Amino acid sequence: MVNKPIRFGIIGSGWRAEMYLRLANLLPQQFQVSGVLIRNPEKYQQLIAKYNLTVYSSVERLAAESDFVVLAVSKTAAAPLLLELAALNIPVLAETPTASTPAEYELLRPLAVSSPLIQVAEQYPLLPHHQARTAYIKAGGLGQIGHVQVSVAHGYHGISLIRRWLSVTGTACEITARRVELPIMDFSYRGRAAEDSVKTEQQDIAVMVFPTGQSAVLDFTRSQYFSPLRSNRVLIRGSHGEIRDNEIIRRLGVEETEYLNIMRVQGGQEGSLDSLGLRELRAGQHNLFPNPFTAAPLSDEEIGIGQALLNMADYLQTGESSYSLADALTDVRLAFAVDEAIESGSTVTVAEELVAEE
Repeated sequence: MVNKPIRFGIIGSGWRAEMYLRLANLLPQQFQVSGVLIRNPEKYQQLIAKYNLTVYSSVERLAAESDFVVLAVSKTAAAPLLLELAALNIPVLAETPTASTPAEYELLRPLAVSSPLIQVAEQYPLLPHHQARTAYIKAGGLGQIGHVQVSVAHGYHGISLIRRWLSVTGTACEITARRVELPIMDFSYRGRAAEDSVKTEQQDIAVMVFPTGQSAVLDFTRSQYFSPLRSNRVLIRGSHGEIRDNEIIRRLGVEETEYLNIMRVQGGQEGSLDSLGLRELRAGQHNLFPNPFTAAPLSDEEIGIGQALLNMADYLQTGESSYSLADALTDVRLAFAVDEAIESGSTVTVAEELVAEE
């Protein structure tokens, strides 16, 4: 329970940084932005005025006014800034990816062990439906998880879900992957109007086998982020049942099976006087995800970001890590290996290079 607003500073000024600003603006009782550190603030006067921001000239001054700082800069700028913040012992919640190249991965590997004050805002495991699936798995309803198929996000995002649902903590893995091309009607995205024509898209498919014998399929095409013609898919198979998207099947006893659906309970619809937004996700009698942000109408993405902020505040109070730098680097390393397997056409074997915090 948050007794006072979580107070955080932001380093950066891009669209991800503005999502944090918007979230704090919508939920002032839970979040408060202490200020921002922006290179060339004169270019962002409209943003500064819109959110009535205090602009700081040094990270030390920003950190002094904050519980922690959010690092939301370009992926090429993130790694050196993480090193700087770690050297100053400043608590930081870093946006993904923490490393955009193998060289940056190697640069940050020592930091994953030596700097406990870094957490990473990997939002995909924190999206409501994924949190609900994780909660059902942790409750033991599916028994031992042996295989998952994830087609909801690219690279390290999708791999973060795979590892979470399989409870895999390390980098050791054998990967086979292919990239195929397929036709798709053009679609609009980020302000660009769609054309009435067929385009070509690329689909990446990777099979991952871990030392435990557990396995996964990572399957994604970028059009899933924008096109209504491409849907997301999830399959989680355990010894006692499986989750297929939002359908749950599990064994109750000999020759007895239960069928459930993960249901989205919304407020503000069909005569409801509640505010518009997600209330909870349920499967039968199980409340798998009670939304902690019912005071404002948020997208699932915004709920995930808000959860990352809550997790960071909890981490600083309790020391319990939600998604550490080691976790983030593990997912990045495996994503690099998927790319390598695609480019080489051969199976890639990754050794145990670092172990994420449990």
